[in-house]
Amino acid sequence: MTPDTRILVTGAGGFIGGWTVESLWFHGFRRVVAGVRRWSRAARISRFPIEIVLCDVLNMDQVEKATEGVDAIVHCAVGTEDVIIKGTENLLKAAHHNRVGRFIHLSTINVYGEVEGEVDENYPFMRTGNSYGDSKIEAEKLCQKYVDRGVSVVVLRPTIVYGPYCTLWVKKFAERMRSGKWGIFRGIGEGTCNLVYVQDVVNAIILCLQSERAVGEAFNVNGSEQVTWNEYFCRLNAALGLPPLSEIDTNKAEFASTLVAPLKATARFVVNHYGDMLTRIYQRSAVARRIMKRAEESMIATPGKAELRQFSRKARYSISKARSVLGYEPRVDLNTGVQLSAQWLHHESLFHIRSEESEVPI
Repeated sequence: MTPDTRILVTGAGGFIGGWTVESLWFHGFRRVVAGVRRWSRAARISRFPIEIVLCDVLNMDQVEKATEGVDAIVHCAVGTEDVIIKGTENLLKAAHHNRVGRFIHLSTINVYGEVEGEVDENYPFMRTGNSYGDSKIEAEKLCQKYVDRGVSVVVLRPTIVYGPYCTLWVKKFAERMRSGKWGIFRGIGEGTCNLVYVQDVVNAIILCLQSERAVGEAFNVNGSEQVTWNEYFCRLNAALGLPPLSEIDTNKAEFASTLVAPLKATARFVVNHYGDMLTRIYQRSAVARRIMKRAEESMIATPGKAELRQFSRKARYSISKARSVLGYEPRVDLNTGVQLSAQWLHHESLFHIRSEESEVPI
């Protein structure tokens, strides 16, 4: 790969996709093509003098047009089951038709299921009923199908990717900690939290673009440190400048999870079917706003059953293969990554300490 290599990044408006676009530019790749599902997703990446195209992966016309004349595709787009499976198939078809030289597919360690112990790339796929993980299994099967047809596919299976712009593992947990209802889970939170900083994932992508040995292979992408979920919670909480987390009893956590589960399901149904009406009520009534915020905070601060299982699992995803084949080595230690994540939250005014009267930015 050279600075003239034309690289399409799908899902460029998202967390990993946005980081990939920016990093490729800083690594000297001047012909990056950022694929976004809608123009409103291009705000962050539009700071760079790059080509931005509409590329809804479910729209075959857009996919064909976006992939014309590109040398490589980095597939970061994610969404519904259809987006993950059919969208990946559409891109693979276009890559095959347009003779794209390299196809990097971002998968997930969720394809291994709810495992324990040391897990390498030889571990079999395991369906769990979780839509995201099961859909990624199907997408990987499609990748193998197109490897057999001559497409130079490389699959990356990142662990828990965190860092600035991360909603799921950074912003969401910061909101939970701010609520004062989150804590250390005694007997549950001692499972392994396999964190990998987003820049390390992007470095793995760049290595895959440059390595011929990577073609047709799958690689775990993990960080270098093994910490528990409780330790991650404590480190992020401290970086945010919040009071120390209290200890939450196992039985209470499990009971609360069971109690809140039907409420969460009801809330999803109401939002999906009566979202416009709720918005109007929220905008017009201060009392309604307070009630809705309190209800939302309570549900957000209560982990689901699947989360509690995740917090307790002791699985470690090996990166020996990525080290030996790609030369991959995680560079960002956990303390640095957590501090950078907290700084992003503060800088973007996405995190506030709640007072009795209002929310005041730190």
